[in-house]
Amino acid sequence: MALWKNEILNSNKLNDLFILNFKKEFDWRTTLEFISNRTTFTKRQCSSEDTKERSYRIKNLLKDLPTYDTLCKRDVDALENNKCIRCDENEIETWDHVWICNDNEANLDEILRESISKFEEHLNKNGRSEDITILRNHNINIVTILEERSNILLGKSRIWEMLRGVFNDRFNHLTKSKEELMIIKECWNFIYKEFKTRIWLIRCEEVARLEKLKGIQKQDLRKKKRRREQDQREGDSEDENTENKKTNKKDKKKQKKEFDKKINIVTRDRLIGAVTDGNNIEYNWDLTPKSTDLV
Repeated sequence: MALWKNEILNSNKLNDLFILNFKKEFDWRTTLEFISNRTTFTKRQCSSEDTKERSYRIKNLLKDLPTYDTLCKRDVDALENNKCIRCDENEIETWDHVWICNDNEANLDEILRESISKFEEHLNKNGRSEDITILRNHNINIVTILEERSNILLGKSRIWEMLRGVFNDRFNHLTKSKEELMIIKECWNFIYKEFKTRIWLIRCEEVARLEKLKGIQKQDLRKKKRRREQDQREGDSEDENTENKKTNKKDKKKQKKEFDKKINIVTRDRLIGAVTDGNNIEYNWDLTPKSTDLV
């Protein structure tokens, strides 16, 4: 835990959470257990599902999900700009915009209240009647805490703390019973997943559909402009080298042709001179380079 907290404390992306940390609003132990997905998997367990979920939670905490704003800052080649392609508001698709985009099927408050009912249905399906009683005793308090103004993220409700995966310490004071606190935390986790499922995952599906219409593929979002320019320069360099090789080959061929021509001229003149002088060329014929004109 100490190592985790040290790394987080030194991250500039979490300044908004730590700038008022002296108020001790957050339960960091529970938060770090949640971010590292220890609520579902143990330290000894590892799977692709665990890896993906931890990756999502960490990126969410850092507000570093692959939104258009983030991708443009990474200089991705396929994107024209950082505007949200789901809505018509012409707004930059920042991490904040994702959760309040007009294209979302419901707003944050609606999803919060509906999630409480869904969690109760989940408990009922699994025959957990005692846990349903606990939930009903605390559901109003859970909603109230989340809808209240955050003392850390100024101008926002505590729902935005939950979206980051940060567990507010006020939940720990709702009860002194460990069993009841476990149900409260389980409900908190359930609501967090509902936000992910009903907003982020749907957003990803819709963006993928719109990108496909534009001819943008997933691998295109991983290629940066600088890399493309470098590839283009390398391609131009290869073309230039190829052209130079062709030119050199032509020059060598031309030089060889001129050289052979000179040899032919010398050979012809030598043989003609020998005949004119009355010499028999029978003895030096095989030793004399032949001119194509005489062969």
